[in-house]
Amino acid sequence: MESLSEGVEIRFLPSEQRDAEVARLVEPWIGDEGALDAGFRRGLGDEPLRPRGVAFDPRITVVWDEAGVQVVQAGELREDVVALRSPVLLHARFQEKGPRKLFRIDYLRRGALLGSRFTLEGGNDA
Repeated sequence: MESLSEGVEIRFLPSEQRDAEVARLVEPWIGDEGALDAGFRRGLGDEPLRPRGVAFDPRITVVWDEAGVQVVQAGELREDVVALRSPVLLHARFQEKGPRKLFRIDYLRRGALLGSRFTLEGGNDA
């Protein structure tokens, strides 16, 4: 786990804004699931987004379900926010279609999790 010098910007949006937020991402990784299926892929392509999922690029992570959309991105450094980057342990099946390395950055305030974003960029702990 590595401490980062960054803050966070988090937006909560209605579920109908999901497609617009995911479309803003540059060549995103997308992991989503429906009632009977799940998938992981690179880029938007022709496949529609399923009801629950996560999409990310180097700057922004979008998480959604039927209730709404959360957009998490790095922001200005704040004294009351701690950013911690950790490597994600990837299952062998995930590595077949996914990135070779993945990191999660958790943002905390007074010990409470505000949100998380994913990135392929790691630090010295990778």
